[in-house]
Formats: sequence, C-alpha cells, structure tokens
Amino acid sequence: MKERNNVFLKVWGMPILLSVVTIIGLISAIMGLGVWHFISWMALSIPVYIMIRYGLRYFK
Repeated sequence: MKERNNVFLKVWGMPILLSVVTIIGLISAIMGLGVWHFISWMALSIPVYIMIRYGLRYFK
C-alpha cells in the first residue's frame, strides 16, 4: 500500500499542487484590491514560470 501511495504522489503531486496554487490565485483576484491582487499575481505566475522552465528543456 505504501508503494502505491508513493507512485500516486509521484505522478499527481505536482499537478495537484499547481492546481491548488492556481485556484488560490483566481480566488484572491476576485476577493478585492491591493494585497489581494499582489497575492493573485504571485500565485498565478508560479504555474506559468514552471511551465516555461520545463517547457524550454525540450528545445535545448
């Protein structure tokens, strides 16, 4: 059972983490102004940065 859990987290760990960060960014964008928009920009830029970073590996 422990091996099965490890495989699940290996495959789905990062997509789940990125989706949670994206949801936090989207919710904070509609919450208000000021600090909420800063949190939104930071949270929504993390998945974009990761996609660009790992996407450029294929072009090297």
